[in-house]
This record gives sequence, structure tokens and C-alpha cells, in this order.
Amino acid sequence: MSDRWWVVLAAFLCLVFMFAVPTFMVPVLYSPIIDEFGWSRTQVSLFATVKFASGAIVGVMFGFLLDRMSIRKIVVTSGVVSGLAMIAFLGIDSLVTFYAVGLALGMGAIGIMISMKVLVSRSFRERQGFAMGMALLGTSVGGAFIRALTPQLLNLEIGSRTLGWRGSVALMSAGVWFVALPTFLWIVRGDLSQPASVPDPKADGDFSDVLRTPTFWMLGLAVLLIGFVDQAVAQHFVLFLDKDVGLGLAAAAGAASIASLISIGGKVGFGWFYDKLSVKGVAVCYLIMALSVLIAIPAQGGLLLGALVLTRGLSHGGAIVDIPVMSKHCFGPKSLGRTIGLLTAFVTLGFAAGPPTIGYLYDTQGTYRYAFMLLAAVAVAAGLAVLAAKPVYWETHIKAGHDRKTTPSTAAPAV
Repeated sequence: MSDRWWVVLAAFLCLVFMFAVPTFMVPVLYSPIIDEFGWSRTQVSLFATVKFASGAIVGVMFGFLLDRMSIRKIVVTSGVVSGLAMIAFLGIDSLVTFYAVGLALGMGAIGIMISMKVLVSRSFRERQGFAMGMALLGTSVGGAFIRALTPQLLNLEIGSRTLGWRGSVALMSAGVWFVALPTFLWIVRGDLSQPASVPDPKADGDFSDVLRTPTFWMLGLAVLLIGFVDQAVAQHFVLFLDKDVGLGLAAAAGAASIASLISIGGKVGFGWFYDKLSVKGVAVCYLIMALSVLIAIPAQGGLLLGALVLTRGLSHGGAIVDIPVMSKHCFGPKSLGRTIGLLTAFVTLGFAAGPPTIGYLYDTQGTYRYAFMLLAAVAVAAGLAVLAAKPVYWETHIKAGHDRKTTPSTAAPAV
């Protein structure tokens, strides 16, 4: 296996333990947190808002730093912050401490996500989407196992006490300290933590040129809107299946785990699809997400519930791979860190706004019906926005190069 695929393995493990575990574990804990404190769904989902808002702020900073310094330093810093934030769950006793932990968790998680996207994007050219999908399997694998494991951890007995939701999160920080960080530091050394060479210096411009293009702002709008939808569903998915569909916490967490496993196919499949169709493929993914939200309205069991889990898993997987691919396809590799960082800030603002908005609609109306209708319309708007973007670098350097290699020669065959 080449050094570049070892990088994919390192990114996979970092995304499992530093990003996926805290991101997908906390929504499973909303029910026991509500039961203990009596908070509303709006109040508990504001945890995600605080987390993602802090991530949006530091995302811009990390994007600029990644074009100037070693990824190793940023990953170590982000990993330490994530691990300490998970341990800090032991001290949560109010909304203030709950949100404070979310603030730190968001900083660490977004730093890891941006770093891994930039690292893998620098390491691959024509197979960028596929390689990114393989690395981002870490979020699916981590999400699947932690959602299934969390209900068991809650009742795990240690001495005369059960572990509970606080101890469960703190225990899972061990993956950061003993698996993700050591493996990353062993695999990713100095030469792989620096920007890869740009094959054609004239292929893309400076970051200021990127900001002046309508394509960048259409992509920013598209990812903000799809982020709004994706995390609104993610943060309320287990609650919806548990309380509103009536599956119970264990079965609801199991259904969410299945969706995470399905998103494995979404990440790899859509990564390959984006390599072939670029932004058109991304638009297809966003429309499937709109369909999944519409299916949720009547889904109370049976085939519709299965269709909900399937479309949710596929579209969530594809929506995780989109930013690094669109960044490179539209603007090239030269300012990749800053482009990915700023677009990640846009999507993270969507992440922050979606969950409390849907929580408020539920708290005021007593149903998710109208909230889901809104989310479907927003996902369609995201698909239309991304279609307005122009993948110039992909058309002139990646697709054109592939076409030249696959076009048969017109010369007469040798006799």
C-alpha cells in the first residue's frame, strides 16, 4: 500500500474517534439528558448550535493556517481539545456547562474535519472523490458503532454505580488518546503534512481570485443550506424515532446506526460519482436528501421507515464528501486549505442553525410535520444553488485529462 493510502487510514481513524464519536454520541443522549434536567428539545439541540457556531469561527482560521503550517500541529491541537472536552462531560450540571463543553467540542471537531479533508485532497488528484469517501468512512463507522454502543454504556455498572451519560462520553475519549493521535503521528510525517505540488501553477489563482467568483458564493449558499438540513435531521433523528415514531431509545439508536452503515456506501459511491459528474453529482445527492425528509413525514414503520433509513444514510454520506471535491474541482489545489476552511465555515453555520430551528418548530407545534416540509424545500434550494457553480478546474484539468487517456487513437493499426 502506497504512502498516500496510509494517509487515508490515518484520516479514517482520526475521523472515527475525534469527530464521529462525540458528534453522533451526544444526540443519543438527548433523551436521558431531558429526563434528568427537564430541558426542552430546543434547549438540548442548542448544544449543537453552540458546537457548530464555534466550529464555524475556528474553521476559517484553520483553513488559513493549513496553507501555511504543518497539519500535524493542527491535528494534535484539535485532538487534545476534543479529548479534554469529552472528559469535561463529567462536570456538566447546568445549561451553561453543557453549552461550554459544546463550544470546546466544536473547535476540536471542525479542526479535525478540515485537516483531514485538506490532507487527503492534497494526496490525490484524479481519484480525490473516491479517496475522500474512503477516509470519511470514519464518520460512518464511528457513527454506527457509537449509536449502537451508547445505550449499553448508559447502564454499564462500575462498582455500585452505572456509568450514565456523563461517564459514557468521558470513557470514549480513550480512543483519542490511545488510537487516533498515536496512529496519526506515526503515519503522517513532515513530507506528507505539507502542501502537495501544484502540477500547473497557472491552473488556479490566488484565494482573492476565488472570493471574487460567483461560483464560490453559490457553493457557500449551497453548503450552508444543506448543512441546515443535514444536522437538523441528524440531531433530531433519534428523538424523532424514539418519542414520535415510538420505537424506544434502543431501537431508535439501532435505526440510526443502520443509517450510518448505509452512509458508508453513500460516501464511497457519491465520491466516485462526484469524480465523474462533479457538481451535477452533488446536486443529485442534495435532492435525495430532500426526498428522505419527505419520506419521514408519514414514516411510522414498515417499508417507509426502511426507505427513510436508506435515503437518509445515502444522502448524509454524500453530503459529507462534497466540500473538498467541489473546492478542488472549481478552484484547483493552490488555495485548497483556505477554500475548504471557508466553505466548511458556511456549512457549519448551517449545522448550527438547523437543529434549534427544528426544535423550536416542534416545541411550538407539537409535531415535526411542518419542520420536515421546510427542510425538504431547503434541500431542493441547495441542489439548485450548486448547479449554478462552474467546475472549471475539473473540466479543464481532471476531466479533460481523463478524456485524453480514454479516447481511442484514430491512427491506423499496425500490421
